[in-house]
Amino acid sequence: MPSPLALRRLEIFSSARRDPAGFVRFERERLRFSLGTSLADLAIPVELSQDARGIVRGALSEIALLLSTHHRAFVAADDVDQLILREEYGALPPVQAQLGPSGGGPDLRAAAQLAPAVHPALTGGLVSAWMGKGGKGRSLVALWIELLRRGFDEMAATRDREETPVVVALALGAETAGTERGLKPFLPSPPIDRYLRTAALAAGWLAARTGLARAWRDAGRAVDDPLLGRLEAVLSPAGILGGRGGLSGGGATLYGCDLSAGIPNAEEAVARLAQGGDADAARSDLVQALGADDDLARRAEQAVAAAALRELLGAAVATSEAAGDAGIERVRTLLCAPGMLASALAGDAERKALARQLSEVQVGSEARAHLERAVRALQGWKAKEPAAAAGLDRKAAREEYACAAAALLADAALDRMIQPARRALSYRTGREAEGGADLEWEAGRLYRLSARAGPILRQAEERPVGHLFADVKDFTRRTGLLGQASMAEFLRSEFYVPILVAAKEHYGGMQHLSDRGGVMLNNLLGDAISFTGRIDMMIALAKSIRALFAAYASRLAREISSEVVAKQIAAIEEAHRGAIEKGRTEVHAAEAALAGVPAGTPQHAAFAARLTRARAE
Repeated sequence: MPSPLALRRLEIFSSARRDPAGFVRFERERLRFSLGTSLADLAIPVELSQDARGIVRGALSEIALLLSTHHRAFVAADDVDQLILREEYGALPPVQAQLGPSGGGPDLRAAAQLAPAVHPALTGGLVSAWMGKGGKGRSLVALWIELLRRGFDEMAATRDREETPVVVALALGAETAGTERGLKPFLPSPPIDRYLRTAALAAGWLAARTGLARAWRDAGRAVDDPLLGRLEAVLSPAGILGGRGGLSGGGATLYGCDLSAGIPNAEEAVARLAQGGDADAARSDLVQALGADDDLARRAEQAVAAAALRELLGAAVATSEAAGDAGIERVRTLLCAPGMLASALAGDAERKALARQLSEVQVGSEARAHLERAVRALQGWKAKEPAAAAGLDRKAAREEYACAAAALLADAALDRMIQPARRALSYRTGREAEGGADLEWEAGRLYRLSARAGPILRQAEERPVGHLFADVKDFTRRTGLLGQASMAEFLRSEFYVPILVAAKEHYGGMQHLSDRGGVMLNNLLGDAISFTGRIDMMIALAKSIRALFAAYASRLAREISSEVVAKQIAAIEEAHRGAIEKGRTEVHAAEAALAGVPAGTPQHAAFAARLTRARAE
């Protein structure tokens, strides 16, 4: 039988193929905020804050280091020595050597129970430690729950017009997939690194799936709500684990069996499915292709038989762990190590050796029953018909392999269907707009995903705008009295400059085609100035201008008082005292000289002119 995960992924694809282009699509009129002028250039500005980004990267780095150091049996000793010297190693949570769950609540136990079926290296003990108390996986699951909860709340506030949880799932899913590039320092050297990297990313997908299940349940939404299928489609294993190559080449078994044997005509099948093709038809084509290639068919049948044997051995390990048996460690390592089970099934000698080892394992009666069934399967194994050991004929084995492969192809097609929605998200760093991401979020122009409290998209506050106009009274008459130069100097030093300095204290600045609030200068007129801004800012600026003019009036009153004028006249007289005395002396001398000269003579006329000049001076 195909795995439950494979059947669920095929069910989601079945819903999506009815409208491939519209299954996950953003529509401008349903979004609270977006950029662009058409559907072709639709952009949703999104910021994944540093705290949320740190939680995702920290959790994936921790599970990678846990995988590398816990599975020491198949990791090179030199690599282990280097990894345990890392600072992060000392903070790792303790891991119990168990294939099944090692504690926790229902959600944690369900994730830990599912983990080995997703990837052999993800034991229940590892996942229990990572998602339990002290593990960073717990913070990752909590981040998914909290952000999806906010998304559901904000979606409800729009009467379900905007599917805000889809924005959350796309952004967090993309960050989880992108963390793959930063896992290298926490993994061993090739070739084992690829196997454990896929396991770490599978843990990230498992955390996302667990967070979605919990958030959906807390929101009280129906299990048949189409939104759940869209969210699960966004959280595609193909998108997070590195596409079809990452899933089939990294040891993942979430579709039921190892698909590294190959999938014939995979790219063409994905292209047809992405256009709305039928998954059942794709499965039939795979069965036919396997029937036409005997070597590929035998590898596929062996993968199905190995999956059946793995299931028997997993049941034996789980039963033995529950009973507290200590002799099951070798079987657990056989299941977790990359390629070890496949190598043990490669030839008659290897299978006989494995059967002998399983017969010698000391376990309880219930676990022994599972191991004996596994031994009988190994003893009845046929190289040309390996699936017979699992009770399947060749056709049934091919069909089971084709079903698992079809689920993988359907996931790859789903991932391709939602690429337009992924591209619609425009990730922001804070450098795109003047003032940074904080002002964009506060203005309701940015979807922010943060671990801190606060809405994803803040509702912009509508603030009334006012205008302030100030001018000089009786400007024309005063200009005629004082002169143009004096009035120009007055306007510069006592009107425009002080007002602009006061307005600058309330300046909010401009951004692309929009004001951030505060005060904006409209115009400088010949004898007036005009501002626009929030009413409270306009009132504050008006008070500042009144205070400036009151201060100027007081200063002017002090400068033109009688006492001040008398002091200024005295200062002028003191400054010109010498010139005045000299002029008086010259006047007296001219008057004396004029008195001694007869009238009507030329000398009298010359002295009279001299006296006139002296008096004038």
